[in-house]
Formats: sequence, C-alpha cells, structure tokens
Amino acid sequence: MLSLAPAVSALVGERPNPSLEETISIIDIRSTSQSTTVAALEDGIRTDILAGLSHPYNEKMLPGLLLYNEEGLRLFEQITYQSDYYLTGLEIDILSKYAQQIANSIPEGALLLELGAGALRKTALVLDAIEAQKKRVTYFALDLDKSELIRTLGELRGRYTYVGLAGLWGTYDDGCVWLKQFNECPRIILWLGSSVGNMTRNEAGQFIRGFGEVLSPRDRFIIAIDTRSHKPEVIRTAYNDRAGVTRRFALNALGNVNDLFNAEVIDVSCFDYAPYYNEIQGRNEAYFRCLKQTQVCIPSEEPILVHEGEYVRFAYSHKYDRIERQLLWASANARAEREWTTEEEDYTLTMLSWTL
Repeated sequence: MLSLAPAVSALVGERPNPSLEETISIIDIRSTSQSTTVAALEDGIRTDILAGLSHPYNEKMLPGLLLYNEEGLRLFEQITYQSDYYLTGLEIDILSKYAQQIANSIPEGALLLELGAGALRKTALVLDAIEAQKKRVTYFALDLDKSELIRTLGELRGRYTYVGLAGLWGTYDDGCVWLKQFNECPRIILWLGSSVGNMTRNEAGQFIRGFGEVLSPRDRFIIAIDTRSHKPEVIRTAYNDRAGVTRRFALNALGNVNDLFNAEVIDVSCFDYAPYYNEIQGRNEAYFRCLKQTQVCIPSEEPILVHEGEYVRFAYSHKYDRIERQLLWASANARAEREWTTEEEDYTLTMLSWTL
C-alpha cells in the first residue's frame, strides 16, 4: 500500500459502532487550490449565470455545473441505466472485456485517481481485476459532492483486501495540484464516462496536458471517449431518452438557479429542454428553449429579458473520430500507448503517457 495509507486510515479513527461517514476516508483537498469552499464555488456559479444570461439573443448560456446538485446526480445515475443512453453500456462492455489487460498495466503500489468518480459500478470492474491479481493499490475517487463520495465508496466497503479506498473532495484542478505530492509512486489517472466531451476540443487538450505536466514517464492517463460512428438518431435519443429522464435532469438545473440565489429568479415553466445533434461539429448541444417571453430576476441586478423561441445553451457533448482523437493527443503532448475499443469501434478507452 502507498505510504500515505496510514494517514488516510488516521482520518477514520477508531470509534465504536461507526457511521458510514466515519468509516469512509474522505480527504478535503479543496484547500490545495483557489476553490477552497462550497461558498466560493457557488459564488462562481452565480457569477457565471449572470454573465451567461447577459449575452445577446440566442447566445445566452448557463454553466453546466448547475446540472450536478444532489438531485441532478441522482437523475444522472438514472440516465446511465436507460437503454437509450448507449455510452454506459458500451463502456461497461470494454471494461468487462479488457479489465485484466487494464489491471496488468497498473503496477504494484500505484495510486489510482479517478476524475469525477460518481457511481462506481464501472470502476469496480477494474478494481475487481486488480484485486484478483493481489496488487496493493490505493484508489482515490475524486468528486465535488462529499455525500456522493460517501455513498458510492460505501457500496464498495469490505469488498477488497488489496485495494485501498478513499475519497478526494474537490475539483479537477484540486486533484491535479494534490497529485504533485505523490511523485515517488506510480500514478494512474482514470477518466471515464466520455466526460472529456463536455469540454470544447481546445479545452480538452489543455486539460489533459495539464495533468501530463504533473505525471512522469512511468505514469498513465486512461480516458474514455465516445465516437462519431453512431447513427445520428441513436445519438439524439441518447440525449433525449424515451423515458424523459434526461429532460428532468436538464430542467432540474433551472430549478437549481433558484436554489443558488434563494429566490424566484427564473420561471422554470417558461422553458423546455431542446437538445440538438450538430453532425458537422460532431457534438450534441443541450439548450433550454423559451416557451413564452419571461424575465430572469437576479437579486440586485436589472431583470434580463428572454424572448419566446430564444435558446439558452448549457452543455456540449463532443464526439471524436480517430483523426480527432489523434489531434487531441497531439494537443496534449501525449502519446497513445494502448487503445481498447468495442467490437464496432464506436467507443474507445485510451491509455496515454508522456515523455520528458
């Protein structure tokens, strides 16, 4: 186990009849960067809301972080169980088929850090394979939501002898800074769910490169990416499932605006969810469409008029073909060591490395 394991264990302590929270090691790493408190994070979201809604007609936007309050996380987990949302099923197919190969690439004593861990049913496939190889590895789940970390890690409690479990409470940037202190052990980054697609292509390259600047040549970054290979209708249905869970997930973000300001800022009934698959750009674009003219009333600010028929963007989900993936690795100064794909090559898991 890593040298930091005793420190992790000390966070739990020895208490009679401990609660779930007391038996799950959660390390608060928010102090390692500027996003030190929940209040600071929420202030940033409120600032982004005002700035985004101040844009001209049909150029307004809302921050994607609005999606991921407690209710949003619950709804997103429901989405991943919808048959229409093909991404999770394809990723599970890859991880199930190649878990042993992935585990082979993770050395004894490694630190395994997962970005934006969320529900761990996919990750458990890799952890199970590592456990079967009797490798002593410490797995850290990084997430912004502390209660979600406690819940999901709690589901794995007692499952492993060789794999240590802990949570990191913070942002991606916090995780990158935190990682710097453990350069004496092998470090493996795991980024599942095709979350890279939520960034612009330029942002994605810069983000991955940022981790590459921290990692050494023996370290690895494993990233899942959806492709453009699916039929357009399949992609459209994935982001607007027939059960309506994605629509509820999206509209919950509008309700979260009111929660953040503790005021009736926006009339949710004036909007509907309106996704659009942009085949030319290779991305799903998520919008709210204004059903009737309304005003957004942010406290201490002038009301913002939103016209009937106007669109407000709140998320992207980019898809990458083979050439686009190669361009992404090049922009990150990374080298693709290994790629695992589905049988149809419509979803990929790539292991990246960096040289000095």
